[in-house]
Amino acid sequence: MAVHRRPPAMQHGDGKQDVHKSSQGAEESTEEGLTGTWQTASSMINCFIGAGILTVPYAFRLAGYASGFALLLVAGLNWVSSILLGHALSKAARLRPDIPRAAWDLKELGGTLFGFWGRHAIAAALALEIWFALETFLILIGINVRMLTGLPKAGVIGVAGCLGTWSMSMKMSDIAWLSCISVWCMLGGLIALVVCGSLSSDAPGVDAHKHDFFRPQALPPSIAIFTYAFSGLPCLPNIRAGMRHTENYTRAVNMAFAFAVPYYLAVGLAGYYFFADATRESFTLNFVAYPSMPYRHTFLVFSVVSSGLFVLKLQAGFPLYAAPILQALGYGHVGTPLPKDIMVARVVFALVSAIFAIVARDALSNVAEIMGALLTMSTSVLFPVSAYAASRYAVKEPLEIWEAVGLGCIFSAGIALSFSDLTRWV
Repeated sequence: MAVHRRPPAMQHGDGKQDVHKSSQGAEESTEEGLTGTWQTASSMINCFIGAGILTVPYAFRLAGYASGFALLLVAGLNWVSSILLGHALSKAARLRPDIPRAAWDLKELGGTLFGFWGRHAIAAALALEIWFALETFLILIGINVRMLTGLPKAGVIGVAGCLGTWSMSMKMSDIAWLSCISVWCMLGGLIALVVCGSLSSDAPGVDAHKHDFFRPQALPPSIAIFTYAFSGLPCLPNIRAGMRHTENYTRAVNMAFAFAVPYYLAVGLAGYYFFADATRESFTLNFVAYPSMPYRHTFLVFSVVSSGLFVLKLQAGFPLYAAPILQALGYGHVGTPLPKDIMVARVVFALVSAIFAIVARDALSNVAEIMGALLTMSTSVLFPVSAYAASRYAVKEPLEIWEAVGLGCIFSAGIALSFSDLTRWV
């Protein structure tokens, strides 16, 4: 049986004091690898703007322009829940001062506030949710590299999995710098989308004037895609653990959402405006030049730039998404040397992820909808709200009536959105 090592920034055992002690010593001895507020915000942006960056225009195609209001609702719920999660982590730390800051994650929070079953239920939910999100990363990388180079998607996905395995050994500060680069990739990709969309509005099969304001029957799957687009909340405890000053956590969350929400709206509205009912599951698939296209060379250049930048952005998110999954499974680790069992676990994890992505490479929207409708709300809204209320009770800070009402409204909205996609089958 493998020995599960739970070092400081990535995991924590079930009350093992030797781990606590060594983790605490590492935490006090050095700040190497910790991040500042803007670096932390960049990592959060890289989590919240994930594979949804390419699929949001497709969600607008499903339900029309009015789906933008659904996007704002989902974003607002996740924004508030992210802040509540930070408060819950701080209060839970007061209950368990023996646990170092770096060891806190959703699994540890669930165990502290809700006991054995809470610990393992949230660990299972977050592992499945983030894994499905990671699968969409790999599928979209395969789609876009194939469009750029003509290489088979299966081979590209395999290479992306190998690169992801290597990136899991990076320090949080290095990942934060990579996230900063990915933010610039997002901005460049948006510019390329606008240029390519403007040049391809007369492409065969694209009726640029065929738009709908609202298609209510298609709203549930659209909401599911928006929900999974904001699926990065389970990654926040790991990012918070890497902060130099955790008191700036809320500020970093506000900075991240202040960028992510307008960006998603801009990408969704622009993609749907230019490609209308011809919008594909990944809007970069709409970047197809035709012989009589004006400024064809310019279009080809910007389509390559757009696809390349989004591929870099998606690949940069791999370690942020993989770390919470391995941590929940008991195989998280930071630092060197890398234990053999951790190395094997990472290789197996990447192999399984790549194989599933290869099998599901032509079913992107189905993967996104399953993950969004069934899993994301439980970890991104329902658990943070419950954890915050439980932490207030545990530290003997009872909720005011208006706070209880507000939390109840958020929780109810999360329940409704959790089952929204099931209306398609009724």
